[in-house]
Amino acid sequence: MEIQSLFRSLRTPANQLVINLAVSDFFMLCLGPMFIYNSLHEGPAFSELACRLYGFLGGLTGTASIATLTCISIDRYNVVVYPLNPLRSTTKMRSRIMIAGIWIYSLIFSVVPFLDIGYSKYVPEGFLTACSFEYLSPSKDAKIFMFTYFVFAWVVPLLLIVFCYFYILRVVVSGKKIQSSKEKNKTEVKLALVVIGVIGLWFLAWTPYAVVALLGISGNEIYLTPLGSMVPAVFCKISACINPYLYAVNHPRFRSELRRLFGCPVESRFNSDMRTSFVSKQSTVRRTVGRNGVQDSALAGGVDQNANQQRRTRRAPPLRRATTSVETDVSFSDDNCGDSIVMDSKV
Repeated sequence: MEIQSLFRSLRTPANQLVINLAVSDFFMLCLGPMFIYNSLHEGPAFSELACRLYGFLGGLTGTASIATLTCISIDRYNVVVYPLNPLRSTTKMRSRIMIAGIWIYSLIFSVVPFLDIGYSKYVPEGFLTACSFEYLSPSKDAKIFMFTYFVFAWVVPLLLIVFCYFYILRVVVSGKKIQSSKEKNKTEVKLALVVIGVIGLWFLAWTPYAVVALLGISGNEIYLTPLGSMVPAVFCKISACINPYLYAVNHPRFRSELRRLFGCPVESRFNSDMRTSFVSKQSTVRRTVGRNGVQDSALAGGVDQNANQQRRTRRAPPLRRATTSVETDVSFSDDNCGDSIVMDSKV
């Protein structure tokens, strides 16, 4: 039940994109055991079909990760830059359409080399311990496919990401887009900054592949070494390891739900606000007592002014002009979500 409650509370349209990113990263990491096994055997230890499956899964999940991060950037752009525009808000239906489009988009680019229909195919790369696109093929059709993949899987996402986060940072720095719910805006801005870090990590992970593909397309494969070809494969897998960690550590709601799931104490926002209110009231009372004496301290506790004036007129003895020492202790307690004031006065 706790796990169901956890996923129910995090099942928002925007978080569905984050879950999709986690799914693509998970399947990317599933390639790790085969990569390690091939490395121990110093070469491909499985059949050609296994190499094609390895390349297909890597191309599918890698492209899905790139497209998902791009959609997250667009979603953060709409939330921060256009917070009151309902046409730009991410609904459940729009989120599902985006996720379906992401996987269709990724499947198109990854299935063509798997079918080996003449445009490209998956071959061993680097030290022959991993399989990827044949970016060193001299075929004109293969070069056209790799250039198209380079544009739509690296250049276009990069331009969209830079555009979105440029305007996000512009709004954050200017501080002009302040809405009624400041706490919500603070969370959205923090999440946007976290995603910027993830995007930077993605850039470091996928730029080596883009550089290698460009060198192969341009006919400068003489600059590529087995070690240089292996760097992109390692970087993209490191990115898949770090992405979930960044989101889990920096997303406040996710941290709160994990604490609740494992039985750790979670401070409720209501109790925090109540305690802040109590401290503020206590400070107000102490300042009032120090300035006006005991007579005005009840007013700071929320007692009606006229009623207190009448009671003081009937009951309180007249104040003497002699020097008087006043010590007042005021404490607040939360009983049934109400304020109770206890005053001990010594004259």
